[in-house]
Amino acid sequence: MYWYFVRHGETRWNKERLFQGATDIPLDDTGRDQAREAGLRLKNEGISIKKVYSSPLDRAIETAELITGIDRSQFVVDERIKEMYFGELEGTDYDIVKAREKELFENPQEYVNCEPKKGVETYDSIVGRAGDFISYLKDMEKEYEPSDCILIQTHGACMRALLTNLRGSDLSDFWNIKVGNCQFFCFECKDGNISEIDIPRLNEGTTGGKV
Repeated sequence: MYWYFVRHGETRWNKERLFQGATDIPLDDTGRDQAREAGLRLKNEGISIKKVYSSPLDRAIETAELITGIDRSQFVVDERIKEMYFGELEGTDYDIVKAREKELFENPQEYVNCEPKKGVETYDSIVGRAGDFISYLKDMEKEYEPSDCILIQTHGACMRALLTNLRGSDLSDFWNIKVGNCQFFCFECKDGNISEIDIPRLNEGTTGGKV
C-alpha cells in the first residue's frame, strides 16, 4: 500500500508567521487554492485515494476534502496526527519567539522527558504519538490491497515528527526538515517494510509559515 502524507494549505496565521499549534485556524483563500492544486498533482500522477486519515483540526480536514473530493464524514480522524501543542506560544510571532525561547527549539533532543514549559508539547511526546500512528498504519496493511493509496492529512511539526520516525532521523534535525504547505511525502508499505518514494511533482510544496 502507498502512504501519501501531506501538510494542510495556508492559513492567515501561516502567512503572518504565527504559531498555530492546536488552535483551530481555518484555511485562507490561498490555502484552498493550494489544496485544489495538490489534488490536481495527484490526479496527474494517476493516484486515486482509497481512504483519508486526518488530524481533527479544520484546516487539515478542509485541505483533505479539497485534495480528494471525499466528504469529511468518510475520514478516519486521529488525534495522533494533530499539530504539536504550543501552549502559551500559540498566536505569537514565530521568529521572535524562536529567538527568545531557544531552549525549546535549538536543541529538541534536550526538551524531552520533562514537564512542558509554557504548555509546549515535548518532542518525545509528539514523536511518540506519531510513531504510534505509523505502527497503526503498518497494522492496517492487511486491510488494503497492495496498490491502494491512502492520504494522511497533517501539519508542519507533526509531519516532522512522522518523518523523524519514518526516516530514523536524529531529533536534533527536527526543525531542519522543510515542510511546505500542501507538500506530499510518499512511502510504500509492503509486508511491513517501509520505503520512501521520490515523486518530484508531488514532493514540491509551497513556502509558508513554519507551523
